[in-house]
Amino acid sequence: MDDRMDLKSFLRIMRRRAFTILITAVLVSVLTALITLFVIKPTYEATEYIMIGKQGNKDAYTESQEFSRTLASSIDVMKSPIVLNSVRGELNLQQEDLKSLQDKIALQNNKDSQIINIVVKDTDPQYAKRLAHTVASTSVNKINGLLKIKEVQLLSSSEDEVAVKRIGSPLLNIAIGLFVGLFLGLGLAMLREYFDDSVNSAKEVELELGLAVLGQVHLKEKRTFFRRKGRTTVAHHKKGGEVNA
Repeated sequence: MDDRMDLKSFLRIMRRRAFTILITAVLVSVLTALITLFVIKPTYEATEYIMIGKQGNKDAYTESQEFSRTLASSIDVMKSPIVLNSVRGELNLQQEDLKSLQDKIALQNNKDSQIINIVVKDTDPQYAKRLAHTVASTSVNKINGLLKIKEVQLLSSSEDEVAVKRIGSPLLNIAIGLFVGLFLGLGLAMLREYFDDSVNSAKEVELELGLAVLGQVHLKEKRTFFRRKGRTTVAHHKKGGEVNA
């Protein structure tokens, strides 16, 4: 027997196992939707901005190497426990919350840019805005005090001006769950087909054995009616039909 599968065989299996594929896709999609809407909390991203050096001042940094050094030193200070411990104390956090605080904060800087982006991710949008603004204001104070860099500016005046947005989309997660469900359904259909040794049509006999089918017997269902004291009983039984050669 040839174990290879052509496109017609694959489509025939998909048509036969369409119910299995559909049910699997629907179940996975529903499960993904329930987890997305009721289990996983949405994540928000707040971004605060710090500018190093005065914009448009050509005399402040005449050499790009000096500016690069200043920018790198500022980022190092912002990542250091000096800033994080001050933020933790201002927000009344515990010492064990320091690692969690580090995981929520990310610093970004585009090439040849004077702007440092402070990105904070949290499930509470208001807390994310407050944390981003606190880190930014504390960083400005520490940079001014430790590096003696006076041209460091916080671009927002309060945490209400901090931009915040939601990360991810429930519809996207459900769509991904639908595609995953379809692939799982296809895999389950192929697995069921592999372990199914039954023959459902004469065409399968010809394909599996390579022999021509000479005849086929059709079984018809016959109903017999019996009347017993005012009620009718229907009896079902199978009867052999004609033989087609």
